[in-house]
Amino acid sequence: MVAAFAGAIANATATHAASGGLTISPTSVEVTVAPGGTYKGEMLVMNQGELDVAYSVYATPYSVTGEEYKPYFSPIQGATDITKWFTFDKSGNDSLKIGTQESIPYTITVPKNVGAGGYYATVFAETADKGGAAGVVTRKRVGMIVYLRVSGSVKESGSINAWNVDWIQQAPLRADVKVANAGSVHFKANVHVTVSDLFGSKKFSYERSPEILPQKLRDIPISWENGATYGLFKVNGTVTYLNKTEQLPTRYVFVASLPMRLLTGGALIAFVALIVFGSRRVATRKK
Repeated sequence: MVAAFAGAIANATATHAASGGLTISPTSVEVTVAPGGTYKGEMLVMNQGELDVAYSVYATPYSVTGEEYKPYFSPIQGATDITKWFTFDKSGNDSLKIGTQESIPYTITVPKNVGAGGYYATVFAETADKGGAAGVVTRKRVGMIVYLRVSGSVKESGSINAWNVDWIQQAPLRADVKVANAGSVHFKANVHVTVSDLFGSKKFSYERSPEILPQKLRDIPISWENGATYGLFKVNGTVTYLNKTEQLPTRYVFVASLPMRLLTGGALIAFVALIVFGSRRVATRKK
């Protein structure tokens, strides 16, 4: 669902961007509420653009598709639509001045008959700007993901589904780990990966703690951007989730461009040939 969503989600109906530089804080929130209970929070909406902007605030369902967690904001048939649980003290602003911010209080009221588990929504702040001589309307929206846990008896279950690191690659060095959630509520998976040379000197470190949604498999990509373009490296890592830590098997990776692979292969062949030729000459002399 989300992955890169956490900063700002743009939804433009024209090819040019909206003039308002609207941002929000926080970009996600984790909430636990008992059935029949309420939660009160607030979201900051900031205008960091070059024009005053008008905006509105509303909630949509939140779900994801695919292992890459492509976000989906429409209701799903048969699923609980928790947007009905949200109320806002303010529905927006007709003119948010440049360089100012506004607090948007909201309340989540959980019905008494709701079962324990994970429920998800996105709170959007959306601009509407008239731009261009043709009067084209563009929209930009930024969203805060709400990870709501309704307390009670839940199933918590997860596993590492795959750890992929190709043994020969071109820069940048890439890997990915897939984490599955077989439970009824979300959890964070803290992924920590290090790349070191054969002498143990650390060259690159990656750490991220994405949310894993119930009954979903998430692919977490790792990339050593602007890293080494040639060399033999060792890749290690751990994944911590649901109060346990799993060690990822060590992988060795040769990073080189195609010309360097050919050059390295030729040098190895020449070296082996030299050793074999030298051994035969020594054996001949002994005879």
